[in-house]
Amino acid sequence: MKASTQLLVPNIRLLLFSIYCVICFHFTEVKFYDIKLNELISLLTIPFLLLTIRSINKFLLYFLIFFISILLITFAKNLTQTFYLNIDGLSFLKRPYMISVARFIEYLACLAFAVITYKTFKFYLDRGKEASLVIKDVLNINVLISFIFIIAYLLTYFNIERLETSSLLYNASPYSDPTIRLRGFYVEGGPLGLLYCFLFILTFWLQGKRWFYQAIFFTVILMAKSKAGLVGVIAWLAYKFYRRFHNTVWLKPIIILLIVPVFIVAFTKIAQEYIYLLSNVDKILPNRLTDTNFVMGRIAAVFIAPNMFFDNTLFGIGLGNYALLRNNPEYLGMWPTVKLWDAPGLGVFISLLVDHGIIGFLLFCSLLYSIYKSYATASKQLILLFILISMLGVQLHFLYIWFLIGMALAFPAKKSKAVNE
Repeated sequence: MKASTQLLVPNIRLLLFSIYCVICFHFTEVKFYDIKLNELISLLTIPFLLLTIRSINKFLLYFLIFFISILLITFAKNLTQTFYLNIDGLSFLKRPYMISVARFIEYLACLAFAVITYKTFKFYLDRGKEASLVIKDVLNINVLISFIFIIAYLLTYFNIERLETSSLLYNASPYSDPTIRLRGFYVEGGPLGLLYCFLFILTFWLQGKRWFYQAIFFTVILMAKSKAGLVGVIAWLAYKFYRRFHNTVWLKPIIILLIVPVFIVAFTKIAQEYIYLLSNVDKILPNRLTDTNFVMGRIAAVFIAPNMFFDNTLFGIGLGNYALLRNNPEYLGMWPTVKLWDAPGLGVFISLLVDHGIIGFLLFCSLLYSIYKSYATASKQLILLFILISMLGVQLHFLYIWFLIGMALAFPAKKSKAVNE
């Protein structure tokens, strides 16, 4: 009886962690009183962590100090800034100062998720288990979610279900023939595709056959029609191919000469729509001034964000302030003002430069570099994956990328990294 109980407790722990991960990965647009469900669940774990954890990896404390610092700098910065608040439906939580506090709380949720991920992996690694044991359980539940998405897509594709009534899919071409695009519990297909790019690459930490997981996750990327997700998968496959032969000195330049052109061609083909829009924006913009899909988001931010950065080079515009400063005529250039909440969608590193300037950017990068230098190969590759996903458009407050930080810190370091709370 005692032996069966000892086996059951770790299995229940792993099941609960896997369910927790799925909630944190997926439920970004499911809200409870304007609070995202995944962040709410993660925040609710903080009292438990404070009561039970006696030690924690020092890098997680450094991230906490970093987030507190950028919040305080933002408060100081806000004293000298003029905000443009003519935004429809501007809620209390999105007003100056409050949006920064709200974003800081989102970062606390990210850290809580990273801590639980770190503690879970460390619990099993310290008992001689492989990391793939935890990863497999997490991926198994994601496969179940994926089957729901795929079935919903097929039912709609074959006109068994109506696209207009689906909450998991949407029409990506409202002005022409319908284009079915899977979004899951995200706002659109792009972010969902990036999540599944992350899941696809996570399979490389599994032992044994992984083709089944990869086939399921890649199918979802295709149904989401995510360009960033496809680029991420191709980039990681190219990296793994390079790693396989990187010790053969004479073969290195040949591999690079093969990989780089293939990647450039694939990237150009996948991103050709963005390339066309960016290169012809001066001709397209006059005809689409009222098209919020064009004058908001990533395309507009490519032109607006640099103006913000050069005007606030050292400390940036402040945490969460992009939408509140976006309509500043000094930043707009040829772009029109908008009355909706705008998000740049340019990824972690560009957002760090814009929001927190060179100082914040270098501090965050130094944390990643310190982890990379302090840990062995498995952790290094997880940090590289974090960087890849971050460059493709994911935002720093997306919980699932912090799974990579927690997992990376759980592997043995060159020196002990635990400090008492």
